[in-house]
Amino acid sequence: MSTSRIRLLSDVLQAEVDRQAADGPASPPPPAGSDRQPDEIPLSVRLDFAVLLTEAERAELQPPESPFGRLPELPPMLYAVWRMRVDLYRSFDLGTVPGYAGLWLWAVRDGRREIETLQETVAGARSELSGPAALPGIDGLPASCPWIAALLWCSRQDLQDAYPLSDARSAADYLSWFLRSGIFESRCGDLLPEDHLRLLSSIDPDDPSLPLTRYVAFAHASRADLREAFDISGFAGRRDLLKWFFADGAREFPTHPDLLALQSRLIFEWGERARGQAAPRPA
Repeated sequence: MSTSRIRLLSDVLQAEVDRQAADGPASPPPPAGSDRQPDEIPLSVRLDFAVLLTEAERAELQPPESPFGRLPELPPMLYAVWRMRVDLYRSFDLGTVPGYAGLWLWAVRDGRREIETLQETVAGARSELSGPAALPGIDGLPASCPWIAALLWCSRQDLQDAYPLSDARSAADYLSWFLRSGIFESRCGDLLPEDHLRLLSSIDPDDPSLPLTRYVAFAHASRADLREAFDISGFAGRRDLLKWFFADGAREFPTHPDLLALQSRLIFEWGERARGQAAPRPA
């Protein structure tokens, strides 16, 4: 489908709103405390209109082919948001692999933080985004390549240049980068497959300090401000990092509930051992 044939959805929506206003009573006033103007149509209503008005367009749109195969189909709500938002419409050309993949990544990284209804949309796509993407001719990788990792690679030329995926070594290097950094750049820690969760759940068995899962340690390493704020070579830095992680970090980096539960259990078990070692022995 040629996007040049698409009429501005704002015009279509306004025409539909005007038609309904002429056919029925005026919309009710906004609730007390709302910053919505009296004649402003709520976003949820506009999005419902947009989904209905754009479904035929979305059905006509064919996901482009990539080195991983055909990209996952866009959910109706995500397509509707793209049609409503001029900034997204201009930034992501859905006729190209980078544009199509980039819209998916925007929804995961930023969209679900900006637009509440996209939280449900992304959650509903979890099984597809965590499912394996094929890399023809490449076998023996240490972990699967989930679609969320494939979409990230497809959306960024710098990753394609650094990791051309021309052989197993390049693909393994990309997966290693994704586990250490890409998860946190794209804020997709809640959309990972089981084998990635197992890798990120491990800890250093020889480290006597307050235990950190790989996930928390990699999150710390992924941002300079966290590295400067928390020195995890000692107990105090680890303790403060974990306080930040449970208070704020798990929201900044959406995290799979299994990883949250494991890190909580590790803290509890470490505390129990520490208390047992500190207890005075009977005479």
